[in-house]
Amino acid sequence: GLAGLVGAGRTEVTRALFGADPKTSGQIYIEGKEVKINKPIDSINAGMVLVPEDRKHDGLCTKLSVQDNISLPNLDMISSSLGVVSGQGEEELSEKTVEDLNIKVSDVHTEADGLSGGNQQKVVVRKWLAGDSKITIFDEPTRGIDVAAKVEIYNLMNKLKEDGIGVLFVSSEMPEILGMSDRILVMADGRITKELDISEASQDTILR
Repeated sequence: GLAGLVGAGRTEVTRALFGADPKTSGQIYIEGKEVKINKPIDSINAGMVLVPEDRKHDGLCTKLSVQDNISLPNLDMISSSLGVVSGQGEEELSEKTVEDLNIKVSDVHTEADGLSGGNQQKVVVRKWLAGDSKITIFDEPTRGIDVAAKVEIYNLMNKLKEDGIGVLFVSSEMPEILGMSDRILVMADGRITKELDISEASQDTILR
């Protein structure tokens, strides 16, 4: 969990890790090997994906359908060797996604803009999980969604961990940080000011 006040630099860290913004220093290691990430495709190829804070502007193509949004990052999985996209493959992938995450939509061809905040977030999350990701970065994954949808996102994060996928997440909600993290990095003024194991973490310690 990445904790800190708004403006502490948490989102900037996630975007730099993903290659959406340039780094000024530092190295990135995945499974013990240094990886060079200068742009998002480098990160995706290395197995690290980002669920951004602003799902409507950065996470979804809102005027495209649910099916299109899920298919876009996974075209290599549903295309022939000549690059022709399989309509049946698209349909099967999107239908499975809707069923797995209990996305409430009458039809996978519905525009993403017509979904509730919670269901939009599920689409943003799930579109990355069909591939072979090793690390998933969540930036404020439960902001602006209802309690039931929050629980489903928590369950999904725990399932990723059980499957051996690393999870880094930003949250402004202290109970969320304390309830979901194994390890907490506290940020202030653009720097990591403390690393805490969950066994020694409390709201007072983090704030201090």
